[in-house]
Amino acid sequence: MRQALPRLLLALAMQLLGSHRRNWALAMASEFEIAARDGQAFRFAFGCLLGACRSLPDHAEGRFTLASYALVFGLFLPMATALSMAAASGFPFVEARDGIHGLVLGSGSHRVLLDAGSLALGPALTLVMLLLATCHLPAAWWVLERDWHRVATALRLAAAIMATLAIVTACAALDAAVLLVPFLALVAEAVTIAGLARFEDAAPAEETTAIF
Repeated sequence: MRQALPRLLLALAMQLLGSHRRNWALAMASEFEIAARDGQAFRFAFGCLLGACRSLPDHAEGRFTLASYALVFGLFLPMATALSMAAASGFPFVEARDGIHGLVLGSGSHRVLLDAGSLALGPALTLVMLLLATCHLPAAWWVLERDWHRVATALRLAAAIMATLAIVTACAALDAAVLLVPFLALVAEAVTIAGLARFEDAAPAEETTAIF
């Protein structure tokens, strides 16, 4: 059990090194067993992880890995969190006095915009909003796995959900302009994913050029 965390750190370091530094990763794995026998497993594994992180900007695959994690932790996961919190506050059929911050953080006073005839749409809109937030979680994982086909499928589903939200919002006589921010975020995700996929296609050529 004491070796679980060091082995996890070592596995992460080996993953970050990528395929083109496979020999280095295998050497670290061999030296880890020696360090473990000497009681230095955690220190060795942490040093390997630190070295692997420092080497990422030095090669194309490492820069791609950094870009992938930046996209996941800078856009996909924050969007999933923000959409979930906004849905819990009643977005898009609830108006917050503090604006979008009030919806995400749950601060200030809130006012339900649905009338008596459309009030029954509230739970359905919340469910659809939560589904939109949930789409970002597997998409984030697939970005790290470089499974662009599944990422594209998740984004298409998110786009379909956005269209459904816009239609239902309009039918309920609500202001569809409130969906502009999540729509622009979805467009930003699609654009960055397309750029990241092209970056991956160009990376092997750059590595080959560097070898020769």
